[in-house]
Amino acid sequence: MVFILVFLTVAVCIALNYFLQREERALKATEKKKKSPIFLSPDKALLPIKRKGERFYHPSHSWVQKEKDDIYYVGFDDLISFLFSDHIKLKNLPLIGASLPQGSPIWDVSVNGHHILQLAPVSGEVVDVNPACCLDMPLPSDQVEKSWILKIKAEHFIKDANNLMSDTQADIMNNSIRDEIFSKAVKGNYVNDGGKLAPEFVENMSEEDWHKFIQKYFPHQEKTITQY
Repeated sequence: MVFILVFLTVAVCIALNYFLQREERALKATEKKKKSPIFLSPDKALLPIKRKGERFYHPSHSWVQKEKDDIYYVGFDDLISFLFSDHIKLKNLPLIGASLPQGSPIWDVSVNGHHILQLAPVSGEVVDVNPACCLDMPLPSDQVEKSWILKIKAEHFIKDANNLMSDTQADIMNNSIRDEIFSKAVKGNYVNDGGKLAPEFVENMSEEDWHKFIQKYFPHQEKTITQY
């Protein structure tokens, strides 16, 4: 009889220990999930956005597209992803709640110490920042270009749109710049087999060469730095 009681006691202890350990494992898994949110994988946050309406472009190569009501997506155009053909870092992003006038600095796109300052296409309040863009890590430039970086609640979009370009106008400007840059890259053997600009085209530029490049193709940058 004593043996049976001892056996049952041991069995109960083993079963209780098993269930307690299972609960502990479940809690750890939950905590791990909380500490590893979905946006820590950029692919899950850099989703392409549908082109429901017309997109408008700022001369600094940022764009704006309506999401709903007075909320607008903001991103960078395909000239940026053409030039920075591999991975980029986004720096100096505004905080949610920040108020941005049209034409004010909105972020820096950076590769290997070379950066392009981009400007706000519309005035308004920042209501969201793409979580992937907040990570201190390189992001694939083509994925960022197809997705969005900020959401802005526009203050007076119709007025601001007078200072922006249509799809057609932006394509004409970008194609002209792209052809000229591509010609330079071909001469320097900076085009890969797929006809894509090699990352080294930008990465290997000296500080002086980059400065001249910015002056020619992104003249807004110096003017803005002086202004702000």
